[in-house]
Amino acid sequence: MSEQYKIGRITGVLADRLTISLDDHISEDGVDSGVPENMTVNLPGEAGPTPLLIGQPGTFVAVSIPSGQLLAMITGIDMKETTPSAADLKAAVAEDSAIPETNKRELSAVPIGTIASGGQFERGADVLPTVTSPAFAVFPQTINSIYQQYAEGNFSLGHLSLVPEQKANINLDSFLSRHGAILGQTGGGKSWAVASFLQKIAAFPQSTVVLFDLHGEYAQAFGDDAEIISGDDIELPYWLMNSEELLGLMVDRSESAAPNQIAKFKSLLQSAKESHAENQSLGIEKITIDTPVYFDFEAILSDFRALDDQMVPGATGKPKQGPLFGQFTRLLMRADSRLSDRRYDLIFKPQTYNTSASMEDLFRKLLGEKNDDKKRVVVIDLSPVPFDVRNSVISLIMRCLFDFSYWFRRVNGTTYPISVFADEAHIYLNDQDSDARSTRESAERIAKEGRKYGISLTVISQRPREVSSTILSQCNSFLCLRISNPDDQNYVKNLLPDSVRGVTSMFSTLRRGEAILLGDSVMMPTRIKIDRPAPTPHSEDTSFYDCWNEDPSELNVAAVLDAWRRQSSSQS
Repeated sequence: MSEQYKIGRITGVLADRLTISLDDHISEDGVDSGVPENMTVNLPGEAGPTPLLIGQPGTFVAVSIPSGQLLAMITGIDMKETTPSAADLKAAVAEDSAIPETNKRELSAVPIGTIASGGQFERGADVLPTVTSPAFAVFPQTINSIYQQYAEGNFSLGHLSLVPEQKANINLDSFLSRHGAILGQTGGGKSWAVASFLQKIAAFPQSTVVLFDLHGEYAQAFGDDAEIISGDDIELPYWLMNSEELLGLMVDRSESAAPNQIAKFKSLLQSAKESHAENQSLGIEKITIDTPVYFDFEAILSDFRALDDQMVPGATGKPKQGPLFGQFTRLLMRADSRLSDRRYDLIFKPQTYNTSASMEDLFRKLLGEKNDDKKRVVVIDLSPVPFDVRNSVISLIMRCLFDFSYWFRRVNGTTYPISVFADEAHIYLNDQDSDARSTRESAERIAKEGRKYGISLTVISQRPREVSSTILSQCNSFLCLRISNPDDQNYVKNLLPDSVRGVTSMFSTLRRGEAILLGDSVMMPTRIKIDRPAPTPHSEDTSFYDCWNEDPSELNVAAVLDAWRRQSSSQS
């Protein structure tokens, strides 16, 4: 940095926080230093002075250290009354005058990284400054240079909040391959952030994103770039499930009969898959209980019923109960309950994907590759899917996408990048909810192993402390919108490296659509204004004032109740 503008000096140093006392503005021999009362300094430049507002949370300050300069992010500013010195008191008494009131302006900042003498930026610092070290304003072009050093390509989520002309470039590979999280309370702009992010990703001709949409917000947000798979017509057939997923639907492992149920089910499942005529023609050398091929589920249940009611000849010639008589009664009750529940028809009664050969069509649809017109974003609209079925659907899709990525790499020696965005993740990736176990485990597998196979997970949540800690601990980038809840703030704070935890103090002051971006995808924590998506998702707040001011109209209660009963908004 050839030109420097001194604004103050260090008065306190902790491992994760610096305190900077601002100097009063002075001008000596045409050289300015210090900060005027209006907190705006004029930085010298070839095109003339550039005004810069000092003290805004999210802006930067540089401090001298032996190896160059330490870049720090401002997190707060304070004004404190100073205690007059003994000399001031003595002079005031002697002159019989009032003691002048003086105030000291102090900045709080968190260390970010080191700027070497050549301008290269590196995260962290070997040494911290000591008290009395001078602090300097940071030129906008310095920040611009740092961003350009790190970002791959020209991928930007928006602009710096306090330097609107500066794009907030990120390293997209780092955000996706090392997993990310988009966190913020209701009304903070999460849906806008997600839509804006994915609209930019959709600009890549070969991008593949799968978005779980629980509230039907995103169907119109991506135009022709999106494949919308509605919960009204989605099919995820039972035969795609692995043995553990099927057992989870049928067997209560706490029952005394569970070991017999599990052993017999695996035996019957193996036989059903091997004996099916279509599967015999596939040329598969060895079909296992987890091989994704079609089988007749009803035939397995028939075999269970026969064993559950089996009578065999006794020693006296009279029939007696078979060795497994009554062992499968509860299993059959659970299975019959699932089959008779229309909400599970999308799993147990597929109409389209009911052969092994149909698996290719299903995966092409899930990956947006069904037609010649490649769809870059696949929106799984789960708003029509009942809550207790939703977990099974999400779990199966996540597990299938991971398995596809795994085998794609085994076959081709390279990866087919897939990015999974999990909206409202706290609902189905919850640590405390036993019903979410299968979904959570599928997501955790992506979080722990997905990087090797080109599949990434981005968690979107308004309640981060309720999301699986295993998943969030694997996320290396965080896009944090407004978070006011102290418990959520502390939880996110504990996920971050010690060096940037102080940044969390700004979470509650962010405007809608504004965020702090931290982690591997950016060179340093960045306060950004996310670009407005076009079109916007259907996530606007209801205006009670506007709606209640409209002219009265007939309320069609019957149509609402009919849709409720049908579990469908259509009459088809």
